[in-house]
Amino acid sequence: MRGRFRTTKRFLVYGAVRVLQVLATILPRPLALRTFAAIGNVVWHVDRPAVRRSRANLERAFGRRLSGSDRERVIRSMFQTTGRNLVDLLRLSPFDASQLESLVEFEGLEHLDRPIREGRGVVALSAHLGNWEVLGAALSARGYPLHVVAAKLFDRRSDRLLNAWRGAHGVHVHHRTGGLAPLLGVLRAGGIVGTLADQDVPGRARWVDFFGSPARTPVAPFVLARRTGAALVPIWIRLGSDGRHHVRVLPEILPSSSLSDLLSQWHAVLETAIRAHPEQWVWYHRRWKSPPPKLDDLRKFSRKPAYLPSFQSSRRR
Repeated sequence: MRGRFRTTKRFLVYGAVRVLQVLATILPRPLALRTFAAIGNVVWHVDRPAVRRSRANLERAFGRRLSGSDRERVIRSMFQTTGRNLVDLLRLSPFDASQLESLVEFEGLEHLDRPIREGRGVVALSAHLGNWEVLGAALSARGYPLHVVAAKLFDRRSDRLLNAWRGAHGVHVHHRTGGLAPLLGVLRAGGIVGTLADQDVPGRARWVDFFGSPARTPVAPFVLARRTGAALVPIWIRLGSDGRHHVRVLPEILPSSSLSDLLSQWHAVLETAIRAHPEQWVWYHRRWKSPPPKLDDLRKFSRKPAYLPSFQSSRRR
């Protein structure tokens, strides 16, 4: 019975993706953005467990610095923004390079170009902030040799569909279960490995301060960089009110002999980005799902470093 339910659920999810793809494609993009924002608003009304998780995470992160009404505003805006971001994800397959270039504005690409010129390779650190799939496609469309680390979707047909969209734009996909060896080769050849490093996922991890609470954080991206000498470069994308995607590439994280220091630098950058645009991050994720270890085991629990770049600049580079 459980297997039949799982099969039916996967069929319905895949069917819904296909229906939404048709809707996102046939509508003019401005109308599609408004339509999918309305769909996100419906989900905000219906998916109460996700809303409750979002409330709890926002309260953990901001406490009294964010009033209850402000938290509700951020959560509702997050669902609407997710709906709007879904439009361009579902339209990825028909986008060509010139269309992507007109939709995505870059700032700070010199921070990505410098280590590539030096032949060092880059571990591009991003998060579930804005439309990360469009970010990958836009980088690849600009000629960057991009490989991304992704989890397999629970439905194989949806997973194949998403990977086909990625591949159509030249993005190479490596699943998390594939090991580090292929990624080491990419970095040693001077390529870019993109990863979303803001979730509690299986594998080797360390506890790092995130919004004042210890959060279990995967170390694989940082181990890759240390083994290959690759640069750790934070990169973000957000969907603006103008309907365009804005990408910010930051200077590389300062090299360090300490893995804990690299992780704390990363979380300082991540916090700054989320504080600047809280509605762009997916607060319903179970970021603090793993219970922290005993205090005696938190000797490496990281504190905030001095590396705190501003995310408020709108100056084009």
